[in-house]
Amino acid sequence: MTASRLALALRKLDELGFKPIKRPGSARCFVGELPCARGPVKVRFEISDWEFTTYPTLIILERPPFLPALTPHVSGDGFQCYFVQGRVVLDRYRPDNAIWQCVEQARRELDRLSGSPIYRAREFEQEFGATWEIGQHPLPIPVLLADVTGDGAVPCFGIGADVGLYIIAASNEAQVKALAAARGWPSPTRRKIGTYIVRSAKSPTVPNERLPATIAEVFTWIKSWDVAAMRRIHAVLGQREWLGFNAVQFLIESPAGWFGFFFDLNPNRALAHRRKPSGYRQHLYSKGRELPIIRVSVRQISPDFIHSRNLQFPSLKDRHITLIGCGAIGGYLAQALVKLGAGSGAGSLRLIDPDDLAPGNLGRHVFGMDSLYKSKAVALQEALIRQFPHAQIVAEPRRAAYPSDIAGDLVIDATGEEAVSEAINANRHSVPSAEGARVLHIWIVANGEGVQALWVDQRKYACFRCMRQNDLARSKRFHVVDHEPETRIAGCNAYTPYAISAPMSASALAIDMIIDWLKGDVSPRFRTRSIEGADIRKIKNQNVSPLEGCPGCSLP
Repeated sequence: MTASRLALALRKLDELGFKPIKRPGSARCFVGELPCARGPVKVRFEISDWEFTTYPTLIILERPPFLPALTPHVSGDGFQCYFVQGRVVLDRYRPDNAIWQCVEQARRELDRLSGSPIYRAREFEQEFGATWEIGQHPLPIPVLLADVTGDGAVPCFGIGADVGLYIIAASNEAQVKALAAARGWPSPTRRKIGTYIVRSAKSPTVPNERLPATIAEVFTWIKSWDVAAMRRIHAVLGQREWLGFNAVQFLIESPAGWFGFFFDLNPNRALAHRRKPSGYRQHLYSKGRELPIIRVSVRQISPDFIHSRNLQFPSLKDRHITLIGCGAIGGYLAQALVKLGAGSGAGSLRLIDPDDLAPGNLGRHVFGMDSLYKSKAVALQEALIRQFPHAQIVAEPRRAAYPSDIAGDLVIDATGEEAVSEAINANRHSVPSAEGARVLHIWIVANGEGVQALWVDQRKYACFRCMRQNDLARSKRFHVVDHEPETRIAGCNAYTPYAISAPMSASALAIDMIIDWLKGDVSPRFRTRSIEGADIRKIKNQNVSPLEGCPGCSLP
């Protein structure tokens, strides 16, 4: 930052009543007051990034009486979060205004939090995961939550890694082992921690003073906002099973997200009450004010969470997808399909390709030298399972078989070979459905000037063969380029050169059409995309009508 701009920033801080102080570290620190509506709040303002790519830090030094002890966006150490990171861009060229924005936003937020119980309660619910960590030292124990079925008991595993111990709750031990193998961690071991899932349809309410720190406080608090959830906890504590553990944790799902709490068991008392567990339960109720808990931070790692978190529509979970062609287009497309949920739940992803990865493929394929001369299908399967070990992915290094491979919820033709596309199209009627199999064809135009896709699912729309005229030359029905693409000869083989952007663009087009299918309407079924400046005709994206007399629209 230039000296003149720095001077502007320092002048603004002085105008706002902030005075510089010396503290260890590289940040420049200032102390002042926020002029809140109900009284001043003494704070420290720290700037370590004068580019303003991150926001200045604001710490409340003296909590005023009007600010509740439990306040969303304010940590136990007084750190206030006043902007969602990245939501507001501070102007590095006007540092005086950037500083004013931060100070003013912090003041406004404290006014809202202290003046409106409704706003405070809403913010508490929306930020519950972060709020659950306030005031506990050390921070809450992180528990990784994989797939869990129903309510009640669920196995608990531990994985020792370089960064420490991971605690994982999962119904399926194989899922935990696969995660450990994918990360190169040691094999998981069962932990003697009784772990119980409790689900609530109600959102937690704001505690009066602080988050619960004892068994009595957490039981009273849960009962205050969901009596049914507390009854389920009460029922668990009436069973013998939990007394066989060293500790117990309850993981609770609510509309505000997952959270939990953990407490140790007294081994002697647990042994004494094995025949009558309600006796230990009564001890928890009667002595609960003296028995501490540790709040648990729950971090979901289940396939449902991973593949649905960023979506506003259903994922590919439980769908059976067949991808024919694992080359340049198919490699990128397969990765996107798995991220979209293919192979999760009861679904599967089949990868079919007869070829190995040759040196000439590496310049435009998703893989590199580490997969040289490996089967494209197998290399893709192995890579995807390393990334998503829960996915059900089958590699079949062979040519497509007709009609047996034309099956499932969706068949994707990413071969870029018209003869194969014709065969897939001709055999789609083998599916026992009035409309035939659902097929998506995706291909690259010429030398990468554009990409096209055709979705075939109903007889009232064009099939792949409808894209050619019925003349002897099989003329294209929609002319995209007027010139012949460059083709290069290598021995008895030929290939069409195109840059890496072409298969990536084709994959993106295919995924967009699949997303539209998941949303309920895949129209327009025929789509063209071109690169800027390409010598290519503009083709309207549309639902194409069948070609009269098309042989592919009839049964083979």
